[in-house]
Amino acid sequence: MTLISVIIPTYNCSDFLEKTLESLCHQSLAHDRFEVIVADDGSSDNTKELTFSFSQKLNIQYCYQQDQGFRAAKVRNLGLAQAKGEYILFLDSGVVLHANSLQIHIDKIEEDTSCIHIGFCHGFEEHFVAKNKFSQLLADNNFSELFIALSAHNSNQDCRQKLLNEIGHIRGYEAYPWLFCWGGHLFGKAASFRDITGFDESFTHWGGEDVELGLRLHKAGYQFKLVLEAMAYHIPHPKAETANAEATHNNCHYIHAKHQLPITGTMITKDWEDIIRSVG
Repeated sequence: MTLISVIIPTYNCSDFLEKTLESLCHQSLAHDRFEVIVADDGSSDNTKELTFSFSQKLNIQYCYQQDQGFRAAKVRNLGLAQAKGEYILFLDSGVVLHANSLQIHIDKIEEDTSCIHIGFCHGFEEHFVAKNKFSQLLADNNFSELFIALSAHNSNQDCRQKLLNEIGHIRGYEAYPWLFCWGGHLFGKAASFRDITGFDESFTHWGGEDVELGLRLHKAGYQFKLVLEAMAYHIPHPKAETANAEATHNNCHYIHAKHQLPITGTMITKDWEDIIRSVG
């Protein structure tokens, strides 16, 4: 039985996808315990050919939908529908995993199988593209040295971790864990994601579809856990063309119209960082 299905949404970034797949080849978890599903949102590059070039190294599948603009929510659901694993890891294209990350998620989920694991990604910044200080290590697929280097520098931490460091407590996370629920590194039981019918496919611009998924999981009674031991690195690269302030604002309006909660109304006028900072 397949234990984990790793679902990787992607669009015209085969160079970054290649590094993600290479890191999965280095996992300490036995390769017959997980499958990889590349969920292609209409790429016109060599994504399909690259995917199948890994078929001798990984149990790898490929699914495709036509390019009709940004449809990351829909293509993630396409991967979810195809997944055979008991657990799902949503992992963005261009995110590389530490060799022990899949095993750590499995070890931690045994403590509470209904929990949703939020994983952070070193190098990820929400509002700008970080500098890539590790291009040679990535070029050499030297992931072990990469994570040693990342651990030595707080400046490379995920922006969510930086915020928690800045305010000196996690009360904001404890109050609104779903605001930290970002799709780049997210793990849980497949049944949990299917229970809430996956991602809302109405999102057709960057930002918010993962937070809204987290909100529905939260409302359905699922608990969240930060699993920082499962290390990952987000290779700096340009964001989607629809990643802008207007799209984020419109998506927040949509989330509030759908859920009609005081906190979703606050999201229209305050960004997530200010909401977390304001929790006393």
